[in-house]
Amino acid sequence: MYRWLRATHLSLGAFCCAFLLMYGVSAFQMAHFNLRPKISEVTVLVDGQAGGDARAVARQLMDRGAVRGILRGVAATEAGFRFRVERMGLVHQVTYSRARGEAHIGTQDAGLLGALNRIHHPAGLWHESPLLRAWGVFVALVSAALILLSATGIYLWFKLKRLRRSGTLLLAVSLLYSLTLIVLIRTA
Repeated sequence: MYRWLRATHLSLGAFCCAFLLMYGVSAFQMAHFNLRPKISEVTVLVDGQAGGDARAVARQLMDRGAVRGILRGVAATEAGFRFRVERMGLVHQVTYSRARGEAHIGTQDAGLLGALNRIHHPAGLWHESPLLRAWGVFVALVSAALILLSATGIYLWFKLKRLRRSGTLLLAVSLLYSLTLIVLIRTA
């Protein structure tokens, strides 16, 4: 049993390693560096048939390669409507004018670090994008693997008599530190 749990523990650690490194890099960036996205603007003429509906305008802009991503935040304005087209690290803010038949596109591109930053935000498995759904599945798998990694690690610690005392001390310090941070964050 010990050998099987040790092999499982090592396999789970290897599986989780890349995801944890990605989360660690992006968490470090969010905590210590303020991203300044590249901003660009362009105006695109839109076919008159699409002008009555935000989805049709977004589809036409996507077909032309002007924007890529998921349509969000459609809102009516006096002159037409506005919406966002988003993907990880990139946001297109589109303002459409019915009178002029044109879409003004303001793009904020945060690059690779911005995309890594955004992986912390989507939740669940119910996304329009198949890649976000796949990311949700991997996050669920890694979460379950981390729970199993912790459980097998604790078991392996206590199986080795010479590591029981230091393992208990490390576990207690880690738990105390984590709970203290949670309480401080909630009350600050």
